[in-house]
Amino acid sequence: MNYSMYPIGDSALQIKLPNANALLLHQFSTSIHQNRCLGVHDIVPGLETITIFYQFPQTNYYELEAKLITILQNIKLTTSESPIRTLYIPTLYDGPDLLEVAHFHKTTPENIIEWHSTPTYEVSMLGFLPGFPYLSGLPACLHTPRKKEPRLQVEAGSIGIGGSSTGIYPIASPGGWNLIGRTSVSIFSLEEEQPFLFQQGDKVKFVSVSELVKSNREDVIFYEKN
Repeated sequence: MNYSMYPIGDSALQIKLPNANALLLHQFSTSIHQNRCLGVHDIVPGLETITIFYQFPQTNYYELEAKLITILQNIKLTTSESPIRTLYIPTLYDGPDLLEVAHFHKTTPENIIEWHSTPTYEVSMLGFLPGFPYLSGLPACLHTPRKKEPRLQVEAGSIGIGGSSTGIYPIASPGGWNLIGRTSVSIFSLEEEQPFLFQQGDKVKFVSVSELVKSNREDVIFYEKN
């Protein structure tokens, strides 16, 4: 396993895993969490990094580094034959920027919908907002710059394109992504045992629908062979 480890200020440590995919990063993060390292109060996976925040004097960089090296050396990774989660997200493609995105790519809204709903995406990381999934796998023909002037209010469940990624707004917030659709699936809820719908490494498919009906989380999550 190829990785490097270095301090981030005086209360954080970062592990860089340049060749790890999102699923492996999720497994690394989960394993570190399960080991309950003394002094660690937050673990934040990124696109190719895991940042670990700790409290001094409960622990320090050198003690934590030694502990993490042992954990990484003993991680048992899931095999490629193990089932992975695939989430099928019902999507009504009626976003306020759909026509603008079509004009930008010199095509029709119907083509934008087809191109966006065809791929299987991967949750590369969560960030920006609680449970906001950055989805990799957006076709190059849909890469669209973020809006020059972000909206002051984007509704929860809005589906947008920002650069080379697509994602779903989990809560109402300001945002500068190009909105092409929306879903009724709850992305973030404090009433759920697991507040975030998505996990790093999940697969995601957008399913075009003619109208939205309320969907429960268990209705969209399936376990499939990798």
